[in-house]
Amino acid sequence: MNPRNVITVILPALTVALIGTTIPFLVGFNQYYVLLALQSVIMASIALAWNIIGGYAGQLDLASFAYVGLGGILATMLMTEYNVTPWLGMFLGAGVSAALAFTIGFPLFRFGIKGVWYALSTAALVVILHEASIMFLGPFDYYIPFVEGWYYLRFRTWENLYYFSLVVLAFVISLNLYISRSKIGYYLKAIREDEVAAEAVGIDVRKYKLLALVTYASILGFIGYLYIVSQRTFSYNTFSGPQSVYVAIVGIVGGLGSVSGVFSAALILKIVEEYLRGFLGGVLPGLHLLLFGSLLIIVGILRPGGLSSLTDALTKKIRVRIQRWYS
Repeated sequence: MNPRNVITVILPALTVALIGTTIPFLVGFNQYYVLLALQSVIMASIALAWNIIGGYAGQLDLASFAYVGLGGILATMLMTEYNVTPWLGMFLGAGVSAALAFTIGFPLFRFGIKGVWYALSTAALVVILHEASIMFLGPFDYYIPFVEGWYYLRFRTWENLYYFSLVVLAFVISLNLYISRSKIGYYLKAIREDEVAAEAVGIDVRKYKLLALVTYASILGFIGYLYIVSQRTFSYNTFSGPQSVYVAIVGIVGGLGSVSGVFSAALILKIVEEYLRGFLGGVLPGLHLLLFGSLLIIVGILRPGGLSSLTDALTKKIRVRIQRWYS
């Protein structure tokens, strides 16, 4: 990759991270708003990881919280039961999630399962893990015992975990941008547009779809611990079908394959969801879901291509100016 492409891959991620570091200061270190920012950053990372399999490869994967739950619960239980630092546990969670994705994806792609049948198969994976976890965890909520320090990635306030999550987000953004500009990205986009045509020109369709799936799953397995800590608890409900569908909705609303669109959609929808939940949830339970769903319908009607039609035009102008400055 030439230096100009390196800049276009790394600079946007660094810009997002640097702007993100100002948020705690702007909200006066109010812990509610810092926690909201933390959860928004984590959701943006999850949605951008989904963008690799759903946006570039065009596979409607509905199993995101199977990998988030598996990696997160593994890292959390290793810490609470065996005092294993999450710095190791998160990588183990990523590895186990990647292994599960490979085990599921290999036969699905080998036998040409795609479209709605692929979506149903991945949705079934969440249900299977949800039911299996009841046998091992029981019908209980587990609250993580508080132990402070970088060894446990647990703190009395949310700022440090938020900053660490920003680093993870910057990595996921850079990985997305790298893939979009690499040979792998062009292959995945060709597969998304027409698998038969892609295979006819010599692209190993099964190989690259499986690579996208394993990459996506490993990122989510790593992020799982951060998600559980931000929720303060975990249970069998961590394997959440509705949350998996929500991630896919964010990716579609943002625009398939659009880094800026998916990132913007993740932040906007998460903030709107929490705002509606906080101000309307106590007035009429469920009303926030009705309004949130209505908002999604409006976006789908007005912007059927997703928010990418707006964000990509803006980022293109910024990229052109950067390239002119660099040259």
